Amino acid sequence: MARSAQDPWHRGAPPHLPVGAAEALPPVCLLPGDPARVDLAAEVLDDFHVLGQNREFRIGTGRAPGGRRIAVCSTGIGGPSTEIAVVELARLGVRSMLRTGGMAALTSRIAPGTVCTATRAVPGSGAASHYPADTAGPAAHPAVLTAVRRAARDLDEPLTEITLATVDSYYLGQGRPLPGHEERAAARMDVLRGLGVDGLEMETETVLAVAGALGVRAGAVLVAHANRATDDWLEDYRPAQLAMLRVAVRAAALLSDEEPHQAGTAVAT
Repeated sequence: MARSAQDPWHRGAPPHLPVGAAEALPPVCLLPGDPARVDLAAEVLDDFHVLGQNREFRIGTGRAPGGRRIAVCSTGIGGPSTEIAVVELARLGVRSMLRTGGMAALTSRIAPGTVCTATRAVPGSGAASHYPADTAGPAAHPAVLTAVRRAARDLDEPLTEITLATVDSYYLGQGRPLPGHEERAAARMDVLRGLGVDGLEMETETVLAVAGALGVRAGAVLVAHANRATDDWLEDYRPAQLAMLRVAVRAAALLSDEEPHQAGTAVAT
């Protein structure tokens, strides 16, 4: 069977994610950016094994405490690769997605190491702009927010609810000065502060917008790796990442309780 350039899936397998057509994914998937953080999930999931890696996409599955099977798939950095991951996972039957990763706080009240959940991402990133969303920006699905809040309570983990700006650029776009561009960077920081958001990162708006357009529930559990207001940087963020992942895994298990325990029906795109 020849592959279609219009829709380059081949015999039920996606063109990017390293998953065969016969692999039944769980209904809930965590979405870290960094492929290495897929393996970090092995410390909070039982029976974890990696299915494969292609480019920035590394995917594995394991079992949350209580036995629910959870998938973990890296998205790479930024919106374009994140869109690919969300679309292909949805077409493979994943029905709920949780972005897990790091962010930079813009307010001094969020110290590095704080576990956060995003309620909304303001509009502004490129890949997300192709998908319909509320003019205020895509919001986390209410059921996902409820699961994250309950998970944090169950684990006695403090949780801060935030709004985010997802920015396609890590350097000048996030107001980091480059030689000869100090004034431009300072002006950009003024713009970001004027958005009234609590933090910056590079994927959440895309996850929420694309998932919402496909009828998939989505949210984000993040940990502050840095604070741009105080200029503090979390050098060893592994303990904070694990705390965040425990909340995300617990939330994923709660969401899985609401889903069929086999691969879902593929989403038409």
